[in-house]
Amino acid sequence: MLQPMRRSLILCLFAASVVATAMPVRADCLRTVRWEPAQPPYNQRLPDGRQGGYYADLVVEVLRRMGCEARLVDMRWPRGLVELEAGRLDIMAGMLSTPERETFARFTRSINLSPNRLFLSASAVRRHPSLKTLADLRDTRLTIGVESSAVYGPAFVALQDDPEFRARLYIVPTQRTGWQMVAAGRLDGLISDDVRARLVGLPMQPDKAAVVAVLTVAEAPALIGLSRRSVDAAFAERFDAVLAETVADGWLPRLREHYIGCPTDPATLSCLDPPSNDTAEAENETPP
Repeated sequence: MLQPMRRSLILCLFAASVVATAMPVRADCLRTVRWEPAQPPYNQRLPDGRQGGYYADLVVEVLRRMGCEARLVDMRWPRGLVELEAGRLDIMAGMLSTPERETFARFTRSINLSPNRLFLSASAVRRHPSLKTLADLRDTRLTIGVESSAVYGPAFVALQDDPEFRARLYIVPTQRTGWQMVAAGRLDGLISDDVRARLVGLPMQPDKAAVVAVLTVAEAPALIGLSRRSVDAAFAERFDAVLAETVADGWLPRLREHYIGCPTDPATLSCLDPPSNDTAEAENETPP
């Protein structure tokens, strides 16, 4: 396993290699990209203070290969959705596609596959050992943390109009806050994608074995959304084609492995093995 300092150096060198091979940037091709430091390993502040993360670096590289420039805008997820729909934001990575979002965003191919799971504390599991679906939460007194405006898959969306289900949810500003509340006993559980849970959430718990995944909520791949108002179809198609090139030449799987710390399946962009704790340790050196 890589030591935190060594891993931080690798991340810096990897980012520097992108800068060193930069292509000329067209003056008319500046794109705004949502970025938020409180979403490691997808978006985070790098050890040298720069904006980075798996999703951030990926979008920057795809735009660079297109002769374009990215402007990373610090923006919370709910506002990002609003700005993307309005065309004031061009690109937002890590989205799941829904019929509603298809009306205002053009989506790329998959950039990451990390299942969304319901994680519960050990005490909550003892009280409710037989949860089989999200709908089963309606008949409990559990309080589950979710991020505002997040979509955790079709089953989650289908339950949004059910008042008994919504009564079980507690909106957290960030996943980090949610995991802190689970550790303090203020929440019974949290819905999180598997990567962020393993690398950020579970290491924050007093006992890593005390919080467990009790069911898989969704396994849909994460995509990049491009605003229909500010990005035309031709640009979106070219963006997706260049994204495919980063997979074919091995650049994207290597980037994912740097940030997530697991061997990456290039076909699905998921972990072949569980992520190590190296990324979590490196991330903890530079808290948002």
